[in-house]
Amino acid sequence: MPKILQNPRETILKEAYTLLKDQGYSNFSMRELANRSGIALGTVYNYFENKMALVGEIFNNKWIEILDELKEVKEKEISFEEKIKLIYLGIEKFLIYHKEVFFELTKSEKKTESKKSHGCKRYDVLDPLYIIVDEIIDLHKENKDITIDIETRKLTSFLISNMITITMKNKEFSIDDLIYIVTNKL
Repeated sequence: MPKILQNPRETILKEAYTLLKDQGYSNFSMRELANRSGIALGTVYNYFENKMALVGEIFNNKWIEILDELKEVKEKEISFEEKIKLIYLGIEKFLIYHKEVFFELTKSEKKTESKKSHGCKRYDVLDPLYIIVDEIIDLHKENKDITIDIETRKLTSFLISNMITITMKNKEFSIDDLIYIVTNKL
């Protein structure tokens, strides 16, 4: 008689998250996941087509949690600088455990985009973050808290790309340096 599993999908996701934190994306093994979760490898593949599909779901779930936290930053009655620091801390919190997956997913998105010639917009994992930061910048431009004369999306792109770079443990440049540059229009 076959073993009846209680919440196998959740069990797989929970164990996969732990395995991903412990071993990273490149050392993540579906076979090891099956062994750790006590679920047959075939059953794991019934729920997730491949490693990228499984890890992508974990990544998206955690990213959505971070984005939900960051959406609240816009409404806080704090300075522009403090909001940017909170955005940075959210990105840092996420990338501590998901840096490798983040780069794998964005790399695969770039490959997919380069194969498309019909010009359809692809979904980018950073799009929701860009929107959040755009809204924060627009709010503070409106309130005259920041007066830098650059398009909002360009400033957002500058901030986010540099936040990601800083998160990679850049020792020469800090979030405070980035905020100084933006607020002092250097």
